[in-house]
Amino acid sequence: MRSSTRGFWLVALPFIVPSVVGIPSAVGAQDAREEKPDPDRGLPLEPARWARFTASEGTWISLDVSPDGSTIAFDLLGDLYTIPAEGGQATRLTSGLAHDMQPRFSPDGESVAFISDRSGDDAIWTMRLDKTDTTRVGG
Repeated sequence: MRSSTRGFWLVALPFIVPSVVGIPSAVGAQDAREEKPDPDRGLPLEPARWARFTASEGTWISLDVSPDGSTIAFDLLGDLYTIPAEGGQATRLTSGLAHDMQPRFSPDGESVAFISDRSGDDAIWTMRLDKTDTTRVGG
């Protein structure tokens, strides 16, 4: 390679590589920083397809027992569920593209706190068990 061609690539490469792999260049980076995600809007993605299945066991789950000992809240594959402590059918609390995890019952047992990326980044959320109120707390 001639030295003049090598010099061209050394100068041009930092501008070519980011545009080829989808990284904003220095000029476009400022525009990307100005647009901030709206935490109330949720994830801006739509699922292209769904997988339907029935599970009878899970691994690598987080769970918590309600203060009265009657209900277990757990996460499985990014969704939250409750199930009676004596066993039975699980009830889904959350669904969708967001990854919800690590549920913890409130002291009164009426709601659960959990971590979710539903606003675009991990944050702490609370949800009433009757699904009437879901609120971002922090994060």
